[in-house]
Amino acid sequence: MQMRVTHHFNGDVDQVFALVTDPKFLERKFAAGGAKDISVDLEQLADGTTRLTIRRHVTVDLPGFAKKFIQPTNALLQTENWEPAAEGEPRTCRYRVDVQGVPSHIDGVVTLTPDGTGTRQDIEAKVKVSIPIVGGKLEKLAVDSGEKLLADEAAFTNKELAG
Repeated sequence: MQMRVTHHFNGDVDQVFALVTDPKFLERKFAAGGAKDISVDLEQLADGTTRLTIRRHVTVDLPGFAKKFIQPTNALLQTENWEPAAEGEPRTCRYRVDVQGVPSHIDGVVTLTPDGTGTRQDIEAKVKVSIPIVGGKLEKLAVDSGEKLLADEAAFTNKELAG
């Protein structure tokens, strides 16, 4: 199932990129969203790619049908590969989120684009849950909760940018 969301940040692309690739910021952002046991590893690759590996435990409020297939607390492994870009140019990230122990994943692209005095963030994601019969329902649940979570994270990011 596809998900597309757009947010606006009150900082230029370089400021936003520096923030969203800062391990300490990411720890604060995910903790504010209720995640536990957060670890963030940052690597600068020789080709200019910025790679983040983020591990965290999240607890979700599941509807009755989903409790048979998914635990309320799950370990997530998220990898982000931010491509190099010239100063002031759009930044692009390809990412993947795996829910450990559940046959599911999210693959997506984040683009940070100059937008007036700020930055537009476009997120496109494909959510896949490979559980027969209920996979589509679980994908919709993930998209709906993901849209709200991403909006909350964007608000948190704007607060941090404001200082």
